[in-house]
Amino acid sequence: MDQHYRQELRADSSQLIFPVVTALVLLACFAQILATASLIASWPYVLYAIVGPIGTVIAWRLIRQEKQKAGGLVFNGLHLIMLTVILVYTYQPGVVGSLPYLYGLFVVISGMIVMPAASFSTWFFATLLIALGMGYLGEWSAANFVAYLPPILFNFLLAVVSFLTAIEWQTAVESTSHLHRRVQQRRDELFAAQEELRLTNARLHYLNDQLDIARQAAENERDLRTRFMNNVSHELRTPLNAIVNFAHILALGGRGPVSEEQIDYLHRVEQSGWHLLEILNDLLDMAQIESGEFKLHLETIYLYNVCEEAMTSTRGLLLGKEIELVRDYPVEWPLVRVDQMRLKQAFINLLGNAAKYTEQGHIALRVHPNGSKVKIIVEDTGIGIAPEHHEAIFKEFHQVDETAARRRIGTGLGLPITKHLIERHGGGITVDSEVGQGSKFIITLPIYQPDEKSVVQADLDAVAV
Repeated sequence: MDQHYRQELRADSSQLIFPVVTALVLLACFAQILATASLIASWPYVLYAIVGPIGTVIAWRLIRQEKQKAGGLVFNGLHLIMLTVILVYTYQPGVVGSLPYLYGLFVVISGMIVMPAASFSTWFFATLLIALGMGYLGEWSAANFVAYLPPILFNFLLAVVSFLTAIEWQTAVESTSHLHRRVQQRRDELFAAQEELRLTNARLHYLNDQLDIARQAAENERDLRTRFMNNVSHELRTPLNAIVNFAHILALGGRGPVSEEQIDYLHRVEQSGWHLLEILNDLLDMAQIESGEFKLHLETIYLYNVCEEAMTSTRGLLLGKEIELVRDYPVEWPLVRVDQMRLKQAFINLLGNAAKYTEQGHIALRVHPNGSKVKIIVEDTGIGIAPEHHEAIFKEFHQVDETAARRRIGTGLGLPITKHLIERHGGGITVDSEVGQGSKFIITLPIYQPDEKSVVQADLDAVAV
């Protein structure tokens, strides 16, 4: 609890104590004056009746000016001095009376309106005044000390009780005040949280509306792009097929003899046409994937068929290169339930990339069944991929090596399509590669667990093949 709040509490106590004590003093003084035959004989009480209220007013003004200690000292000090004057005036040898016990009242009051420790300082001041009074009368002796010891000890006991009570009262008030402030703080926090929640809900509502608008716009754009890609691919596929076929026929001399130079040109036209068809196929596949129209036609086959067809297709990409094509196959091939054409497309994408970015060494296709999974590894000794690009290469239209990208033209869709194809089959794909150390693309696929009838049928299909 801060000092300002303590002063307010003590000021409230003073506002109650000052008038009550002053009224009691006036009543006692007037009663004593009336009981005395002469005003002159009762002059200490007359003086007390005049000085007491004046001192109370001065003390209260000091307290109102936030001079709590000064006000308390004026109030208690004035009353203790007046009590000492009356004690000296009414002193009778051998008689202590009740007046010294009244000092204890102001000992208690000081602990309430100044501070808890003020009870002891007020007791010390009261004891000092009694000693000074006795000294003024010349009556201070061992006998008088013993006579006044009971009220002095009684007042000290009151000082101890006042101190402890004031401490306990102050602690209780501080605890109550602290709890009140915490409740008020929590209430303010709750109001602030409610207001923040209201604003947050409003913002979320607005953002949700904007997200709905953006989602609808994205869906419309995706549908438009898909329709456009479908239309473009279908419109371009027919003339491209004609160009490729006519170039092939002309190169074979189907329309008359052609020179070596013309054959070279026609082969380039044919290769470029096939490349454009691959690009169109990739774009169409990606459009179907994004639109959710991409479908698989699953069948149960031995994985050997897909691997060998992919390796055979890759051999034509290695003409003119000193690259060894390595097959690391298992003794017993697992059954898989896949779309054979799409899985072969994924393998050819990986093997084709290996052929593009490998100038010498080897390209390997390794197959390792392990429990309920089969691991397929496409390994090469090519340029490699930096670890920071391992995730990026599976994003659309991304090529990590710009120099290589300019020399080896592609759409950047091969790996994203491959990743989607593998995941649609319930598998996964990761890459292990360093720059200059080659690459390993690791595919995991679930092994198909057939019943006895399915096994017999698969064996018959294999024999038929």
